Amino acid sequence: MVIYKDQLKKLLEFRERAREHLVVSLYLNVTPPRPFLSELRSLLHARRVQLHEHAHENDLPKAEIRAVEELFDRIEARVEEIERGLERTRLLVIFADPEGFWQEYRLPVALPSRLVVEPDPYVRPLTVLLDEFDRYCVVVTDARKARLFSLYLGDFEEHPDVFVEDDVPDRVSASRSVTRAAGSGVWGGLGDLRVQRHIEDHVHRHLKRVADLAFRFYQETGFDRLILGGPEDKVLPWLKDHLHSYLQQRLAGEFHARPEWNEAKLKELALEVAQRWERRCEEELIERLLEQAKPGGKGVLGLEPTLEALMLGQVHTLVVQNEFRAQGTLCRNDHYLSTYLEKCPLCDGEMEPVEDLVDEMVEEAIAQGAEVEHVFTDHEGFTEHGVGALLRFTL
Repeated sequence: MVIYKDQLKKLLEFRERAREHLVVSLYLNVTPPRPFLSELRSLLHARRVQLHEHAHENDLPKAEIRAVEELFDRIEARVEEIERGLERTRLLVIFADPEGFWQEYRLPVALPSRLVVEPDPYVRPLTVLLDEFDRYCVVVTDARKARLFSLYLGDFEEHPDVFVEDDVPDRVSASRSVTRAAGSGVWGGLGDLRVQRHIEDHVHRHLKRVADLAFRFYQETGFDRLILGGPEDKVLPWLKDHLHSYLQQRLAGEFHARPEWNEAKLKELALEVAQRWERRCEEELIERLLEQAKPGGKGVLGLEPTLEALMLGQVHTLVVQNEFRAQGTLCRNDHYLSTYLEKCPLCDGEMEPVEDLVDEMVEEAIAQGAEVEHVFTDHEGFTEHGVGALLRFTL
């Protein structure tokens, strides 16, 4: 199944139970013709060796190691079982523990293969994907026909049950056509102003129906953004006027096309609009963060200030440069994070070293109900810090 943002938070709720057992997190790139089964076996072998080598320093009981190795066998058997059923999948993600916890996701975009064994699920790669790819509804229409697609994680899927084709008259005055040049379609032909108004009335009815179907699709799926495609005439401006206010607020952009164009071309044009929208939102977010990080504002920049705000529950939006990494320490009992502490200030327990402190910060932010935004391009004033946050309140 495909994962959504609300499911990610539920996955992290497993962290409370995961303290007692190790969790295996597998990200397997299954893009054809990649020999992913061989790659999986290599990952599992390397992790088996590592488990035994570090068993003493990590104080791992032999029974725990055996349980994890048996889980490795189940994961390998599962991938072998579904090997031929992954045609539309590029990334297979599995979270599992020896006690029976198992979550499996098939995603249409690839990431490098990785196998992680830790006390809680390793979710940062998923947060990157979910942040980069909103759920889009793409409506492509002209004066007579309309098609509806969903665009998510790079996958472009048509919903044929939402296809629309209305009976719109085909004769209108060439001199009063809504385009500058008459043609053979709905806007072309001969007639008078009265006929033109009659045709335009039918077109408005068609577009009202398209807008209603798009809103119904929003109610059913809760997509994040709307993209419109249509010819270079009045169709798109008229359609926008008919959209429910909720959809008008979610409009990410538009492109010029016709419903009969092939799906690959429509996907290409929709992706261009989505990418422009994502970069624009990213730039606006960074500008807001830099402004709020000034004295007296509700923003912080840099690892230590952001970590302190997160531990105090102040973070509304955690902003992370995509490639930013930092080492630190973690109290598994209280999930207290630090860049240097050896003892937890809450329970006085030992702090464990962690290779990717930012991953733990992402998990903690999600657990607190904060938003997480990943930045994929360099921005002057932010990239040097690597991480920052917009705050709910200041102290």
